[in-house]
Amino acid sequence: MSTKTISVLVVDDVPLIRDTVKILFAQEDYATVVGEAENGEEAIEVANNIRPDVVLMDINMPIMNGIEAAKIIRQQHENTKIVMLTSCTNEVVIFTSFAAGADGYILKDNFPSTIQAAITTVRLGSVWLDPAIARRILELARSTSRTDKTLEELLTEEEIETLIEVSRCTGSHCLVEPAFVNNLRRLGPSE
Repeated sequence: MSTKTISVLVVDDVPLIRDTVKILFAQEDYATVVGEAENGEEAIEVANNIRPDVVLMDINMPIMNGIEAAKIIRQQHENTKIVMLTSCTNEVVIFTSFAAGADGYILKDNFPSTIQAAITTVRLGSVWLDPAIARRILELARSTSRTDKTLEELLTEEEIETLIEVSRCTGSHCLVEPAFVNNLRRLGPSE
């Protein structure tokens, strides 16, 4: 593995969140904040100028939300990884984020303890799911979905096992194979 510092673009409309991320990264040597934006439109412009390794993106922002911006950034910079940083646990938003090209999903209430694992995991080509999100998807798998089938019927046995393992994760290294998230993307809204 390379010792290159991961360049990160932080996108959030709340200055305190952006400042907190910068402070966290200043204390470590694995990543550096190379740019920041306060909405999706700015994120696209900054990403085009600096081409970061990872974009840490809020979802609910003015002007353009993070999901729309993620989709455009993914189309323009396929090697840039995108991690959604949000407080949203709504399944439609989760699936839509992955369908737009997100590589990871972190909840804001956990991010100081999980951000390093999330950033380094996606940069290495894997996928990061916050354990609470994995639990949420597992709950959905055991209930209903938008096609009148349970998610348990839509997911393979291996995908369900992966969700169970991630939902039990309490440490900072919960790895999920990229193929698993690609399969979750098929459950997102159709265009």
